[in-house]
Amino acid sequence: MRKILFFLLSCSIIFCSCDRLYDSPLKGNRVNSGANVPDPKYYMQQFDPIQDQGQYWHPDSMVKMPRIHYELYATWLGNRNDPNIPGGDVNAGGGFGLQYHLLCQSLSGINDRAVAAGKVTTGMWMDAGNGITSYKEARNYLGMAGPSFIVWAGNMLTNPGFLPLDGGVMDALGRNYVMTDVQNNPESSVVAVVASHVYNAIIVDVRDHPFFDQSGYTMVYDASHKTTVDSWNEFKQYCSKKALVVMPVQTGELADFAIANNLFVINLNKVNGTSAGGQNTALFAEVLASLEPNSPVYGWEQGVGEDEFVDVVSKSGNMMVATEDFNLPYISSNYKARQNPVLAKIVDPHDIDFTKDKKFVSFYLSDGANAAFMMNGFVENYYSDPKIADTKMGFGITATNISMIDPLQFDKIMNLQNKNSTLIESFGGGYYYSDDFGKNANRGDLLNGLAKKVASHMRQHRIKILEQIAYDPKSAASKEAYQAFVDANDQLEGIVAIQYSPSYAGGLGDIMWVTNKDGYDIPIVTVRYSIWNFGAVNHTRDGSPTFVANKLNAEPADSKFSAVIIHAWSSFSDTGSSTDELAENAPGGSAIGASAAEMCLRRLDKNTFEAVSMQELIWRIRMHYKPDQTKKYLNEYF
Repeated sequence: MRKILFFLLSCSIIFCSCDRLYDSPLKGNRVNSGANVPDPKYYMQQFDPIQDQGQYWHPDSMVKMPRIHYELYATWLGNRNDPNIPGGDVNAGGGFGLQYHLLCQSLSGINDRAVAAGKVTTGMWMDAGNGITSYKEARNYLGMAGPSFIVWAGNMLTNPGFLPLDGGVMDALGRNYVMTDVQNNPESSVVAVVASHVYNAIIVDVRDHPFFDQSGYTMVYDASHKTTVDSWNEFKQYCSKKALVVMPVQTGELADFAIANNLFVINLNKVNGTSAGGQNTALFAEVLASLEPNSPVYGWEQGVGEDEFVDVVSKSGNMMVATEDFNLPYISSNYKARQNPVLAKIVDPHDIDFTKDKKFVSFYLSDGANAAFMMNGFVENYYSDPKIADTKMGFGITATNISMIDPLQFDKIMNLQNKNSTLIESFGGGYYYSDDFGKNANRGDLLNGLAKKVASHMRQHRIKILEQIAYDPKSAASKEAYQAFVDANDQLEGIVAIQYSPSYAGGLGDIMWVTNKDGYDIPIVTVRYSIWNFGAVNHTRDGSPTFVANKLNAEPADSKFSAVIIHAWSSFSDTGSSTDELAENAPGGSAIGASAAEMCLRRLDKNTFEAVSMQELIWRIRMHYKPDQTKKYLNEYF
């Protein structure tokens, strides 16, 4: 069946391509003149079938799905991580806060394990994100509606209708608990999550333990005076080495995921939101070194520069996966079987008019490596802007991670892509700095291993452009990383590179080259400017849309190709045709993403500049600087 479909598809491509084949000055001399002519290669058919090539790294404990579901109520409340909420009857509106949050997270995680083992058929869904579109859609997809979904507005353990389900859920799970003291020992919350999966026990705080003692529960581990170092020393042999969770103290996000998948949990800061109380820096490096190569590190730390933990992850040869979402075991459930052959919309380079004499600029959005952003707010606030069509705005997305964490959301992103836009694999497997990646381990093997996995994801979804971030995007170490990704993927057409700090545009718009295994030179395009709101000032290469437009207009004639990144978290005030370079930075502006790009584009000289997609920019660079080999490539493919 596959062969027949491919033959029919190939025939249709031949019929629709013949006029272009003989009209194009690039391909007009290609004639099939007899025997020994190789099979034709079709550019638009350069992608791989969906298959497991060892590229999947996301833990998946929830292959089985529950028969019915309980919603663990009020974990969405703004006080869910507040350790100072007084105890009381949850059914009467008291006793919430962090203590209740951790109870729900642990019950959900323990229950996930029981469902996977076939011990219970009732699931536990935390309602923390049900107002978010991706959560609603996941809930509907999983059948959590109508009679299969039971909402209990209160403490599930005091609900007389709860216990008889599945013959008594808590009887099946075990009436054991791990005790915390989240007010007086912030690290006890982190220790308890690990102890929860080791002892198969829910998490109960000293605030609430009398109720559980009186209700027939037994404390099997006391984490109330334990530190994260204690947790590692006691439990490391019981934890999976396939992933790690970074969980700030006095929070509960990702606890269910860690428990369901037997993961170690670590905090960098010993006090929430500040490094003043000390850090687990040495322990972090030790734990990272114990992981399997190219393991994902889920979560985020607060109150420190992101490089303080991302760089430690980078040097270990692992990847930071930025997410703090709830219910991940459900959302990613059985994800390998849910991969669909959705393809990115791409530019056919045969259709590009390379004779145009213009300056070409391409805009794209930052922060695509943020998996939580992909799930929460990206589509609604950025990806649906009608100005994408005219600005040719591109988007970095963590196609690798989001396709595993939330296959439903990934399919939505792919299907909603504007035909004028380019989808870019952001950073390649997670957040790390390419020039430091694997520096403290076997860097070559780690780079090559990750590059192969990323290549499989990109090739199976026809994503042609990769984004990389580095401390110095023009360093020899960064070029070594670029080479690894190019070697692993002969369908990779170009890389756009940014500097972590002090400016995304630290590469100055320079273009570098690496050669792939077929002998074609692949451009590494550094960002020339960034549109970023710094308030009362603009910086040398970063600033308001008007500031960046003026910079581009002043570029010399030979600056023909410019990549411009738009900071996702910057918003601007639209000042019409004003030339004031700071007015757009005024507080209260609502222009973001493609709307900010349009504010810049409208100020560029129309006779000089043209906005193109990132993929088209890459092809124009290749034709401009490497015309002979680019024409050769285009003559090899129809």
